[in-house]
Amino acid sequence: MAELKKAPYYQPQKGLFGVELKEFKGVRGCIPLDTPTGVSIDRLPPGVKPPSPPNHTTGSKKTEKQTRVPPSAQQPKTLQAKAKRIPTELEFEACENPPTFDLQDVPFAMDKLGWTVSAKLARTWFSCAAHIFNDDPRSEQPLNDSVVTLDWALRFGSVRKKYEKFLTSDIYTLGAVGAATDAVKSFVRQLFESRNSNLSVDTSQFLGDLRNFHADWQFQKLTISDGDTFNGLTLTDLTGSLANFNIYAAVGNVEISTEKYFRYERGRTLYCLNAIGKITHIYVYVKDNYSFNGKQYLGHWNKHGIIIAPGTWLTGSSSSKKDTDIDIWLKAFNKPVDTRKGLFGKLKEPDVYFPVFNADYNRWREKHQRGGDFMVYSKPVHLKLKTPIDLKLGEICRPESLSSLG
Repeated sequence: MAELKKAPYYQPQKGLFGVELKEFKGVRGCIPLDTPTGVSIDRLPPGVKPPSPPNHTTGSKKTEKQTRVPPSAQQPKTLQAKAKRIPTELEFEACENPPTFDLQDVPFAMDKLGWTVSAKLARTWFSCAAHIFNDDPRSEQPLNDSVVTLDWALRFGSVRKKYEKFLTSDIYTLGAVGAATDAVKSFVRQLFESRNSNLSVDTSQFLGDLRNFHADWQFQKLTISDGDTFNGLTLTDLTGSLANFNIYAAVGNVEISTEKYFRYERGRTLYCLNAIGKITHIYVYVKDNYSFNGKQYLGHWNKHGIIIAPGTWLTGSSSSKKDTDIDIWLKAFNKPVDTRKGLFGKLKEPDVYFPVFNADYNRWREKHQRGGDFMVYSKPVHLKLKTPIDLKLGEICRPESLSSLG
């Protein structure tokens, strides 16, 4: 019998300097399994009671079944393109009954990896009413601001380094100053037209509605990619929870100085001011959406952790991947694999990993009418700027009669 060709993979493991992403290849690689079953979506949602059993008894108790693996259409475009060019096929090991793995086991695996925030967000999604995220930035969306914090996000990868540059230079660019000017001038105009004598700006009064606060007051963003969340080449809790996300700066406090005067035109009197502003404080926060729109591979999972196929999550990182590493997964990408770590036996539950895709979460949501996408915010952090941001608000006028001024 011909020897099965093994596929290389990557797995987070504890090392001398924390968790490291270790490569397993050659004889230590994994064996793709030829099986019609994949991740189970049959387990009831959290808090849902099973239906009452029928009065009559029949045969043996049904066991939790697994569903068919996702179609090959779920492969990333890089793998699909190579599939057209590579005619060779990978050999599989036939397997009728792999160990059971339910989609709701993913948060438990995250806990074992130490990904506590990832697990909390995942459990939140499973517990919520069914909702598909609407990408319209002004749309009403469920919102969670109790799990992710800015301080936590800054602990991983190169996020803090990029954040420090963001605060020292990015918020002072012409584009950022222009966006802040537009937001502040609009607010000062409203105060002036309503005859408010105090034109200073303090946006803390708007923090009760983060969606509108973000829409009205943010003026610069810092884009964080999944590669920025890695510690070295190792996936982290931040990778598992948010991966690609943004950090925003929003207007906090602005000192307003004005020169007031009257202007006369076309038989009417205008009361005007020429205003300048100085942003002394800003708010900084994380924002992302926790959703499963689009086609995305989320790793191979079991109840104990995750392994990663080459050429997928790591494609965007600084580590180059060999074409042969990707080629070997072409026919196996949607299949469970057996890492077969022990010297004896096969198909052991800790060794078998199942591919998980966005499509699995969408199928789960359709089946159970649960699974709610939501917006993720960290609570905005109030920061005093070492160097204030100067704004030229220009002229603001309102119609005024001399008699009203006394």
